[in-house]
Amino acid sequence: MTSTSAVTTKLDPELALVFAPLDKRAMGLALGVLGGALLGGATLLSLLVDPQRTFPLYLLSQIFPGYEVSARGALIGAGWACFTGFVWGWFLAFMRNLVMAAWLLGVRVRADLTASRSLLDHI
Repeated sequence: MTSTSAVTTKLDPELALVFAPLDKRAMGLALGVLGGALLGGATLLSLLVDPQRTFPLYLLSQIFPGYEVSARGALIGAGWACFTGFVWGWFLAFMRNLVMAAWLLGVRVRADLTASRSLLDHI
């Protein structure tokens, strides 16, 4: 009869990183900074390249209050995009961690059932 501690083996460090949970704050901060930089940069680029404003960035004012295609609007839009990106990044990391934990729990339960199957046959 084998105990569960005898069956457990160590994972390679590279493989352990695959299953490690994501840091929700770091993921949120990364997506927030990226979103803010993209929206602020797109607004400023639109001001420099397209002075007639043919590209419809003004539609973002429907989503982000206070946003407009101007230098001031670029800062307001960058703030809103940073906040929105943080929320999405935090949520994505949370959901990935939740799905990964549920999957690992299922793998462990199946492994325990497989290991104890021969024990139940001998009772």
